[in-house]
Amino acid sequence: MERLYSILTDDAVERGLTREEFYFLSDGTLATFKKMQGYPIDTYFPGARVEQAYLILAECELGTRQSMVELDSMPMPDKPLLPGGLFLVFPETDGKPRRSLLIQTYVPRWKS
Repeated sequence: MERLYSILTDDAVERGLTREEFYFLSDGTLATFKKMQGYPIDTYFPGARVEQAYLILAECELGTRQSMVELDSMPMPDKPLLPGGLFLVFPETDGKPRRSLLIQTYVPRWKS
């Protein structure tokens, strides 16, 4: 499904058909995708609705990501890691706990 929504987004942009009514997804659909991936329904994803669907489904499930970082006691950001983003973890230094940095580089292909 993630790939389908990515293709639909590319198609809309390439054909100049970036109108929400052509590629409409309801709030309920997007909320279902967010819940399915473990994110609160108010989690922000950029772009038009069809692109948001792609980004939500491209995310690693939140519970899986939380489990991986907790295994190594890493601090986890509260935002999704969008395609092209970086999640950096800095080591403990001078008694200060580890810290993390989330760098988002994703630029929406279609602005709603």
